[in-house]
Amino acid sequence: MIPPIDLGAELHTEVREAAKRAFRFAQVREFAGTDPYDGLLSPHAKHLRGRRPRQAWVQAHKRAGQWLRDLTDVPVVRMTKGMALFAHAAVLMGDQGQADQLVDRILSERGSGPWGYEFDVQTRWAFYPAGSPNVVATTFALRAFQATGRLDEVSPEVTRWLQGQFHNGYFRYTTTSERLVHNGSLLAAESLAMLGGDATKIQSAINRTVAAQMPDGSWSYGVGPGLEWVDSFHTIYNLDSLWALEQAGFDTGEAIPEGLRYWAENCLDADGLPLYYANDQKTSQDVHNVATTVGFLARAAQRGWGTPDPRPAVKHLLGLQGDDGGFRSLGSGLPHMRWNQGHATLALAGWGNSNESAGS
Repeated sequence: MIPPIDLGAELHTEVREAAKRAFRFAQVREFAGTDPYDGLLSPHAKHLRGRRPRQAWVQAHKRAGQWLRDLTDVPVVRMTKGMALFAHAAVLMGDQGQADQLVDRILSERGSGPWGYEFDVQTRWAFYPAGSPNVVATTFALRAFQATGRLDEVSPEVTRWLQGQFHNGYFRYTTTSERLVHNGSLLAAESLAMLGGDATKIQSAINRTVAAQMPDGSWSYGVGPGLEWVDSFHTIYNLDSLWALEQAGFDTGEAIPEGLRYWAENCLDADGLPLYYANDQKTSQDVHNVATTVGFLARAAQRGWGTPDPRPAVKHLLGLQGDDGGFRSLGSGLPHMRWNQGHATLALAGWGNSNESAGS
């Protein structure tokens, strides 16, 4: 494996220490905390009817901070995906014991899969209830099981569920929507490849997303009205899954080099700092987006892909970490446990502790 680009001794040490502080922040809180989309955990949310009221409620909680959560009795939540991110980070940090404890916790608290989110979710394109499986939570859990060498403990129901998500040549994100979301379809394909699922369905999903790649190398988030945007971290999700699928022997054509070129040219600014949306006019302050960039730059270096200097992005992520070890968007928001802390810890672990590739 090609080692990561040398960050320099001082920055490398800073990254290692930041990863340790980030993990401790989560550990002392039992890996539970807030989430940007946790508003529907409120007992008062059960009175909401319809997409728009639920969307408004979720967005209000996302923007308002802790005071609104206190007012509406939103509890802290420990998420399967969050535990999976920290388990994977623990492997990269050389702490197999802690990684195994987290996988044990997933099994005891959330079962052996498939997995979903611990609260109702209302997006602009779908509603799915708490606990219902989705391909994102399931794939990140599987990556953690794979990293800890425990993939054989996953329920056979995961393979059956994923294959049941196949629809019109792609994989559905959830059971409640037939919208084609490219990163969701590819994550499902990656998961099935891990589990030895139906290769014909996997290749069909790859072909569908490869065919949807635009001439400039980009992908819209999904297909249809309201899903036309292009952003950095979902582009990274696509590239990571395509790479994993290529490693598993599937044909991805020229999608990876074309997508990588687009991402490097349009999702970083002239100084190498992360953007949220492609060609944004301002540097991203969203921890999840910045962390996904930082982790991806490590993986890209390890894969031998040519990428810009990672140090500006790494330093930018470190600047979003508080003295307590928590990561906060804009430097002043809530240290969301899954969205911020889990992804930031995994990204730093990928640079600071091991040559093993960290999953996105």
